Amino acid sequence: RRPWPPPPPRSPQLTTVGIASRVADISPLLYLQSHSPPLLPTIRHHSFMMDRFVADLTRYSHQLKERRLTFGGVTLCYSSNIEHSNDNVLRCDRYLLVHWRNFAKALHSYDDDDHCNQISSGENDDRRKKEEGWWLSNIELTEQIIDLLEPILTARTNVRTLILDRNEFGRNGVLFLCILIETNPYLKRISFHNNPMEDFDDMIRFCEAVSNHPSLEHLTLEDVGLDGDDDKLAMILNASKNLECLGLDGNGIGSRRAAAMITQFSVNSNNTKIIYLRDNIFSDESAHLFASAIKNNAHLRVVDLSGNQFTQLGRMAIHNALFDISSLNAAMESNHTSVVYMDEPTLRDKLGVINCKGTPEENVHRKVFATLYATTNGGKLSKLLNAIPSGLMPDVLVYLQEYYLNDIPRGMRKH
Repeated sequence: RRPWPPPPPRSPQLTTVGIASRVADISPLLYLQSHSPPLLPTIRHHSFMMDRFVADLTRYSHQLKERRLTFGGVTLCYSSNIEHSNDNVLRCDRYLLVHWRNFAKALHSYDDDDHCNQISSGENDDRRKKEEGWWLSNIELTEQIIDLLEPILTARTNVRTLILDRNEFGRNGVLFLCILIETNPYLKRISFHNNPMEDFDDMIRFCEAVSNHPSLEHLTLEDVGLDGDDDKLAMILNASKNLECLGLDGNGIGSRRAAAMITQFSVNSNNTKIIYLRDNIFSDESAHLFASAIKNNAHLRVVDLSGNQFTQLGRMAIHNALFDISSLNAAMESNHTSVVYMDEPTLRDKLGVINCKGTPEENVHRKVFATLYATTNGGKLSKLLNAIPSGLMPDVLVYLQEYYLNDIPRGMRKH
């Protein structure tokens, strides 16, 4: 063992030394070769998270060997206290590779025939729900680890969720993902975060696998290196027509062509109910395109536009698509099914609560009453009521009275 504190520094840098650990067989411990107090918490945190990761991997292997685990997938996440840095990824070395091999060997030998029979016979539904997901976050997946995991995941058709986040596996990882999609017809959700798809041929194969998949519902591609490439975006949208949820956060999307393609996709894809477009670079010009698409869209439930470059003008265009108080007709012709999220403090509360509760019919009632309530003090009430045909006025008054007594909060009734 090396003494602590370490010997006099040669250079202010970090080095990794493998030593015995109480948590697992082998794990790396960082030593600082220069006395730098601000970095000591980072060193301790890294060592702690490393030991925790190895302990989790060892625990999985041990429980599989002892047949004490109804296998429900893997959740292995590494987190350092260095934000937005390559140091936030756990690098694979020969020590970690030993534990990965032990885990793969244990899972290969795991006899789950009885478990699969229970699933096929409909028994023990809670166990079936456990057969769900693999989540590997902030862990470098080298070619050796991919070679270990690929036969495991392609053989396990009970995998429903696959989340790969910041794995730094390059093109090998993209091809690995394509193989998993092609071989598992029961996948429901795929999340691919911070893993660039730079090769155009890989993108073509990935989109073909997604388009041909029989049961995929959720696809999240966050920061995958689109960088505003409209051709790649068009391929992804074309492959996602049958999905229920599509996420394209943090991909540098923002051109007018991209906004037009997403608008057309949201209108034509009746299956898609949720679209995430956070942290892109859409402007007010795109906001008007989104507003026109949202206004007459009856199947879209959630659109998240937080973190884009909208000004007040673009935000008001979205707001008017959801709730236009210029007239009763405009309020009734607004969108009553979609919830849109934006990050302007003065509008977030208003946008966040529009259409978020109740049925479309209840949303119409709220908007009509809110329109009348908002225009009472401004002297526009008579103008709104004059637009209503006289024959319908008794029905309107009865409706307002019923809504006033049954649905309006008591705090608003005094007005």
